[in-house]
Amino acid sequence: MKPYLVITTAAAVIAAASMAPATARADDNPSACGAVLCLAGLIAGGSAGEDCKNYMTGYFSIVKFHHGHFDETGTSNARSDFTNQCQSVGGDTKKGVNDRYGNVQCGP
Repeated sequence: MKPYLVITTAAAVIAAASMAPATARADDNPSACGAVLCLAGLIAGGSAGEDCKNYMTGYFSIVKFHHGHFDETGTSNARSDFTNQCQSVGGDTKKGVNDRYGNVQCGP
């Protein structure tokens, strides 16, 4: 089981590194970029390590309600606004993250 964990973790790191640009932009929100990269790594089959915990908590703390009920569309839109604060990551990656996790109330 341990070799599988090492391979999975290595694959997630490689996937995240391949999505990351050579340099971050000055107007990037580091929390937004961290959330996008960590969640994209999960989508790619990796496992979120301890470093991802705070980024993912920040992303999933964005929750909207409408008339006392969870608002999937409002939450998805707010999370999309948050991830768009990371200009260094491509729009396809951010869209993939939001398509998968944008309208869920609690994280994985």
